[in-house]
Order: sequence, then structure tokens, then C-alpha cells
Amino acid sequence: MNAEELKAVAAERKRIAIETQDEWDYGIEQCWKKETEILTRNLTKTINFIENECDDDTFCWIGEVFEDVAEITQSKEFVAAIKRRAEKVVDAEERRSVQVDVRYAEDSLFADE
Repeated sequence: MNAEELKAVAAERKRIAIETQDEWDYGIEQCWKKETEILTRNLTKTINFIENECDDDTFCWIGEVFEDVAEITQSKEFVAAIKRRAEKVVDAEERRSVQVDVRYAEDSLFADE
């Protein structure tokens, strides 16, 4: 998992959202696909990044793809890591928002059961 690459894609996603004011813009969809690909490359490195290096802003922006990452990897460790990290988000509103993303990720683990 390349932290700088992920941060660049997250920044691009944020820029597109601000410029277009359209959460379903094609560019945003492409950012989601790229973020998912980056986060699923090496789950051990991804978990380490999330737990030890990821700032709140980046964490909240990539929260949009947590469900996809969990669905693809079916990793309970990943979901546990994002759940722990979500509790540490300083801003209460951002914390509540990312906790919704975490719940969707948790639900995707059990979708096939």
C-alpha cells in the first residue's frame, strides 16, 4: 500500500467534490475505484497505515470505500482496524460519519452468510 499514492487520490477526490458539487461525478467514481485498488493491494500495510499513519482527514475521505474493501477482502482484521481508528477521529461529526462507513463495512462481511 502506497500512502502517498492514496493521499493523492483522496486529495483529487476532495477537489472534484468541491469543484463539481456532484457526489456522483464520473471523476469521483474513478477515485473510489483507485482508492479501493490501493487499499486492497497489501492488507497488512493498509491496516498499518490506517492504525499508525493516516490522518483524520484522509481517513474520513477514504471511508467511502471501506465497504468495498471489506467486501473484496472479507477481512475481519481490516474492519476491526477501521473500527478502532474511527473511535480516534477528533471531530465528533466526522467521527459519526465515518462510523457509518465502518458499519457498512462490517455488514459486508456477513452479506454472504
